[in-house]
Amino acid sequence: MSNAAARKATKVEFRKAAPQIVEAGVKSWITRGGNFAVVVTEVEAGAVLKRIGDPEEHMVIVPPDGPTLSITAGGASVEAKADSLTIVPPGGSTITARSKGLFARIHSKASRDIMALASNAAAYSDEAPELAPPELWPAPRDGHKLRHYPLGPYFKADGDRIQPRLFRSTNMMVNLFAPFKTRRETTSLSPHWHDDFEQCSLTLRGRWVHHMRYNWGPDLASWIPDDHEEMETPSLVIIPATVVHTSRDVGEGDAALYDIFCPPRMDFALKKGFVLNEDEYPMPDAPADDAVKTGGSLLAWQKPA
Repeated sequence: MSNAAARKATKVEFRKAAPQIVEAGVKSWITRGGNFAVVVTEVEAGAVLKRIGDPEEHMVIVPPDGPTLSITAGGASVEAKADSLTIVPPGGSTITARSKGLFARIHSKASRDIMALASNAAAYSDEAPELAPPELWPAPRDGHKLRHYPLGPYFKADGDRIQPRLFRSTNMMVNLFAPFKTRRETTSLSPHWHDDFEQCSLTLRGRWVHHMRYNWGPDLASWIPDDHEEMETPSLVIIPATVVHTSRDVGEGDAALYDIFCPPRMDFALKKGFVLNEDEYPMPDAPADDAVKTGGSLLAWQKPA
């Protein structure tokens, strides 16, 4: 098992927290991890959000009950409607809300202004040396441009309960699970950990418990109790490297979960067909097997050697 976690998880329930940005028709809550920041924004119709000179791509997630957004960047525009993902190229961009609602953006740590505004910026004053460096993967085959993905076509109404929908860019990967319509059985949880990267679980519908167990180091005074707190949505948790975790939806109706990784996960990218836009982005040189650090299953760890 890996060493003790370097930091505690960050947990935010947005309706209970003060926003970091309040402007005309806009409220934004900003939370960072070691290599990325998540910006959850509530907009009124007509609100405009501008970015100037973003050095890397960023992503825009509109949930199933989210607003319609007009996104302009790189000389092109798209209408991002409910239940969609948009990858925005480096440079300037404008988002205009055509209706009111909640949506999320993900920026890499290259967007230093956003990272500095995060509510938990102090927790990462050391710049998270325990994490793998956020090295960019190769540029897209047809160049940087707006890339828009309506998510509805990837949902199978008669499919399994857990339906991964993975997309990646040069600097991050998201798993936008199809809406959960039934609850997860307590006999089929999947506790696991990641050796050298964090996981952000963004939940925008339902109620969730993110079960977390921190590894024990040699100093008893530094041990952190297990965490099984139930969280309302919209909310997120940033799970540190080496922390054992699994998530369970416990509310009524549909539940929505989005897992965020920065940089992209090599283990997922190496599974042919698993990342839905893999044909648009070349792979970096494949590492040796022992260089793909993904952590492991708690059940496997518990088995005797």
